[in-house]
Amino acid sequence: MEYSITKFIKTLRLSDLILVGICLVAAVLVYRSLASETTKLYIYKGEQLFGIYSLQTDRSIVIDEHNTVVISGGKAAISFSDCPDKRCMKQGYNRSLPIICLPNRLVLEFKSSDADRKLILQ
Repeated sequence: MEYSITKFIKTLRLSDLILVGICLVAAVLVYRSLASETTKLYIYKGEQLFGIYSLQTDRSIVIDEHNTVVISGGKAAISFSDCPDKRCMKQGYNRSLPIICLPNRLVLEFKSSDADRKLILQ
């Protein structure tokens, strides 16, 4: 095992190391730019916008007697739902993919800018 690793290291060229370095720098820059965006939580109840919330502030939002949403640590989740299968609660905390409770017609959508609405309820 040691022999194959040392043999691999000896076959590396300067251009290989430069390419790996460039890829690492690019990955760090992309990660930092994505992390710096302020993502907002859009909550839709039925066909209407219930509210827009920042993920930077931890809070609990009571939608109605059927649903409660919790924002914590820059992520959001449905902490209470009286729907039969509770799939929306099983999705857990998220900050990118939508969380949907079909029986209660509740949609949590995450947007990082003023882009057009991605989900359309009919």
